[in-house]
Amino acid sequence: LKANGINPIVVTFAADDNLRKLQSKFDYKLLEELDKDITVYRIPLADVTHLYRNKIASFKNVYFNVTDNYLKAWRKNFYAQLPAIIEKYDPKAVIVTCPPFSAAVLGMEVSKKYGLPYILDMRDAWAKLSMSPLGSRLHYSYKKNLERKVFEQAASVITVTPQLKDNLQQTHPNISQDKFKLIYNSFEASSGLDETVQYEGISKAGTCNIGYVGSFYYSPEARELMNKPWWKKSGHRMLQYIPVKEDWLYRSPYFFLKAFRSVLHKNEHWKDKFFFHHIGETPIWLKGMVEELELGDNIVLHGFQSFDKTMSLQNSFDALLTTSEKVIGGDHYCLPSKLFNYLSSKKPILGFVTAGIQADFIEKSKAGLVIDPDNETLAAEKLEQFIETGYNGRLNSKYLDLYTTSNAISDLVQVIRDSIKAVAC
Repeated sequence: LKANGINPIVVTFAADDNLRKLQSKFDYKLLEELDKDITVYRIPLADVTHLYRNKIASFKNVYFNVTDNYLKAWRKNFYAQLPAIIEKYDPKAVIVTCPPFSAAVLGMEVSKKYGLPYILDMRDAWAKLSMSPLGSRLHYSYKKNLERKVFEQAASVITVTPQLKDNLQQTHPNISQDKFKLIYNSFEASSGLDETVQYEGISKAGTCNIGYVGSFYYSPEARELMNKPWWKKSGHRMLQYIPVKEDWLYRSPYFFLKAFRSVLHKNEHWKDKFFFHHIGETPIWLKGMVEELELGDNIVLHGFQSFDKTMSLQNSFDALLTTSEKVIGGDHYCLPSKLFNYLSSKKPILGFVTAGIQADFIEKSKAGLVIDPDNETLAAEKLEQFIETGYNGRLNSKYLDLYTTSNAISDLVQVIRDSIKAVAC
């Protein structure tokens, strides 16, 4: 941004004990990548643990909250420091990225208070995010109305995939469709994109290690509530409402692990050569899933690692797994940043993904294979063939150029300038 004449003044959380109570894992080494000339204000959060002091308080906090706790923890300290920041730098616009979704509300307030053009960067769905049921139809109406107010205040609403853009536009058809801008997630194409992605096959390579990096965002409890009819629920749960039916079991490695097990049963001689690795916090349900499928000897759980350690492990694998939740009657709309880190390792991507942006990306970029998680027999066959014969493909540089940081920055600069100009007029 600075190279394009835009000076960002960053206002964010202080990484202190109060933040650790809400977000426990940090990789401080990433701060070394931050340009020393960038101005960053780190404003501390208040302690909000009282919101969870007992079951009643915890229930009230969760049930009557349509955003998140960051706004409650940050608003007072934020507004105590903001006037001095505004006076010193006289900003021409405010840019907010979500999630956390409470940041969208804060950005709307700042925009109104100081008369600043508001640029909202939506990296996920909000009103129609369906990882678990909403408290009631009233909860959905309130959240959708809050989202509408935020979008109305915004000069521009940036989305990161065509599917997410369609999702937001369909949710709010009365908001000017011109407000919604598409700027893809991006990566640094440091060594060019015309490269080969290759795995030689288990006979030549000697082993086959498939890795997954990051969280799965799956909860068996939430899925049970999503699938259970209202009349089988009790108490306040009978009022729960689901705006979009999504199955997050598909985001877990369950369907991959079932294919993994089938391949091992058929090829017992691979028992000491074929492994799945997970880098990230290990949920209890994942250990249970591994035990249920009797794959303990072939699964390696590395736990949370620093970015450097993660990349070192990732580069040692033979292939990299990605998954996606299943949107019933629609397309998956999120393109995770892990795919761009995967590209840097030049290893084939195995996409056990549903219809949507990830399947499109993997196929069009020629970065690997898309495997249908709903076809158990074919999934096992394709996985077995990959292990036996390997993969040799050349990345589609023309397609991947759409996702380079240079193009993303160019588009973002244009959105910023157009938003400032539109409000000034």
